[in-house]
Amino acid sequence: MGVQHRVHLGPPSKLVDASKAVMGAIDFDPFSTKDLNRLVNAARIIDRDKHDLDSVLAMDWTLPGEKRAFVGAPHGAAWSRRLANKTLREYRKGNVEQAVLWIANNETITKIPWAWDFPVCFPFSRLKPSWYDDELEMFRTICPSSWSCVVYLPPVDPQGFHTKLSRFQNTFCTIGSVVFNEESGQRDWEKAYELGMKKKYNYRD
Repeated sequence: MGVQHRVHLGPPSKLVDASKAVMGAIDFDPFSTKDLNRLVNAARIIDRDKHDLDSVLAMDWTLPGEKRAFVGAPHGAAWSRRLANKTLREYRKGNVEQAVLWIANNETITKIPWAWDFPVCFPFSRLKPSWYDDELEMFRTICPSSWSCVVYLPPVDPQGFHTKLSRFQNTFCTIGSVVFNEESGQRDWEKAYELGMKKKYNYRD
């Protein structure tokens, strides 16, 4: 499926429901449409029909409420990687308090090695992207060609971190296996990456 068609696809409904169960609600979706937001119901979106990916990445994200983001564009590895890296940058700046990232392209997980510093859910089955059928006025799904995973960026304060981490594990365990090593943040993967790839990891791409 070409990008011109994938641009109209959205996340699986059960993933949206699980994300809301973990975070309480979704305040921001940086790459959505008015139709797709019927499903996500984010308080604020950046409309992909009006803003291309480069403009979304260039702007500072301003989140309302408790700054809970849902990021899940079912595109290729480059699109997913760039959106994921942007989310991490905004998270580190404090513009995002929590985020659920649906990594819809399986190659992307190899392109964002920092993901292993956070909880990752590997679904038991392939998660089906959805699209809004305006004739039937309902969401329908398609069968994906590859597997996907979910990365969770929890609150940084210790109390919120442990509470939300437990909620993520308890909620997403019915979707797939949750993998998280709480000591992983102490590993120097950036140095290993530079040695293996002969370049530093680019968080801005």
